[in-house]
Amino acid sequence: MYIANRNLTIKNPNICPHCHVVNNPTWKWDMQTKDTDDIDSNISAWQCANLDCNKIFIALYQIVSQKGTLIRFLNGYPKGPDWPKPILELKNGNGEDIDQSRFIKTYLQSLEAENFGLDEIAGMGFRKAIEYLVKDWAIKMNPEKQVEIQELWLGQIIKKYYNGDLKDILERATWLGNDQAHYNRLFEEFDIEILKELIDLIMVELDRQYKMSHYIETIKSRK
Repeated sequence: MYIANRNLTIKNPNICPHCHVVNNPTWKWDMQTKDTDDIDSNISAWQCANLDCNKIFIALYQIVSQKGTLIRFLNGYPKGPDWPKPILELKNGNGEDIDQSRFIKTYLQSLEAENFGLDEIAGMGFRKAIEYLVKDWAIKMNPEKQVEIQELWLGQIIKKYYNGDLKDILERATWLGNDQAHYNRLFEEFDIEILKELIDLIMVELDRQYKMSHYIETIKSRK
């Protein structure tokens, strides 16, 4: 498959977005293009191998970590936020080697539920996405503490491994996320849109801190 005129090996889709059955779909065609953010991409058409479905679906591939990576299926739903590079490349803290982090996968599933009008389910999904992001980022920055981080409650991790404004925003995102799972809500005036705004703020701040740390570490005085 070609992306940005580079011939890349890809992992074929292994599940149909229509019937959700795991199978080995048949490639039909693909072409190089750019997505709405002007990022080099490839869109490809595949036919589900499940005889009870047999539908065509479209997959979007882009280059991630020098590999052709399945970003999402093109189904007409919002693609989600513009993921900062450190978030897009975030590995799962449990060691699973998959193309998409649990945070992004859960966020996009929650977004899809919201677009179906399933707001009760979507809110709980966004809360779960926050937990994946908080834990996996903490493990990324403190790999020697992986077991401890996996076992701690979300609130404990936020208090121990985060600080400043980021800690305050994480706590508030958690409050609103938890509220989505309760019978009586404590924050009626804050809806899912506010929860998503908080998640956006968290990603921006993690990206900012990561980049600052990276450049402070890699750019040294030469005097």
